[in-house]
Amino acid sequence: MEGNADMSKGHWIRGVACAIAAAGLFASAPADAQKKPVDVNIIYGAPSSTSWPLWLAKEGGYFEKYGINATVTFGMHPAGPAAVVSGDALTHNLGLDTSILAAIKGDQLVLVASPLHVGQFVLLGRKEVENAKALEGKRVAVGRIGDPPYFYGMALLETLGVDVSKINWVSAGAPPQRALAIRNNLADAAMITPPDYYKMADEGFKVLGRLQEHRNIPIATSYLFRRKTVTEQPELVENFLKAHLEAVKRFYDDKAFSVGVIKKYAKIEDDAILSRLYDETKAGNIYERVPYVPAQAVKGIVERNKADTPELATYDLKRAIIQTPIDKLVDSGFIEQLFGPSVKEQIAKNREGAFR
Repeated sequence: MEGNADMSKGHWIRGVACAIAAAGLFASAPADAQKKPVDVNIIYGAPSSTSWPLWLAKEGGYFEKYGINATVTFGMHPAGPAAVVSGDALTHNLGLDTSILAAIKGDQLVLVASPLHVGQFVLLGRKEVENAKALEGKRVAVGRIGDPPYFYGMALLETLGVDVSKINWVSAGAPPQRALAIRNNLADAAMITPPDYYKMADEGFKVLGRLQEHRNIPIATSYLFRRKTVTEQPELVENFLKAHLEAVKRFYDDKAFSVGVIKKYAKIEDDAILSRLYDETKAGNIYERVPYVPAQAVKGIVERNKADTPELATYDLKRAIIQTPIDKLVDSGFIEQLFGPSVKEQIAKNREGAFR
């Protein structure tokens, strides 16, 4: 009897230990991971560095960590905003110019976060073009009139002293097609991102300006959400942003993983180009650890677009730009815990400079 009692006692103790261990295991996981994952579609508008955090979040399991079963797909404009409005996509990343213009039409869309404040575009010219000023009266290729490269190109040219009213804009498509437009003499210059211009610059095509060297130009990207989603499912939006920020940290910390993901999605096979691309992007420190939408960028965008879009001067952009999700990640300590105490200074600076 005593032996059976001891055995029963042993079973009971082991059972309790297993229960405690299991409870500890579940307690250590994010609370959202215990819920049924939410199926969402996320659309990125360009296979460039603006989309890398989405790829890294997908491949690194960060969406899954925060209870999001994400499908990440490419979509040409205006497929992204249209999918968000219809509810077919949770979010879409695009330039702040374009997203603001989309948000003020119909009041259904809002901007949450600004993950990138530095542009990597270069203004690449044909070999015979001496300087940016020489482009007056000539053709400059962008993706399409009204897309981010168009707005960035106008701002860069103006900074370089060019009269943009004398520029003939050419809609040429994605960066590889813009590069071809220069090669085939269909354009005299183009706004191109790395790595598409690397080989051409080595061949003698001229880099007439680098956006990254003119940080006074208001450049920013954003995530576009349905207003209804932000209002009714704030936790989902916050979890998306947590996954995004974990991906940003992984980018800065893990070159091998990041290069592998970029290679998979961007279809770049040359390892030397991939290494250079990663190193230049990391050195540029382009991804925001505290991604508030900056007031300076909003002001600059309104100034350069209000002539063509007069309603920008009167529309209350506080309805279109929602900073609350980032406030919550800051106030909860999530961002400091993720990036460490050194991020405190950036938290204070970006919060003070946020559009309100």
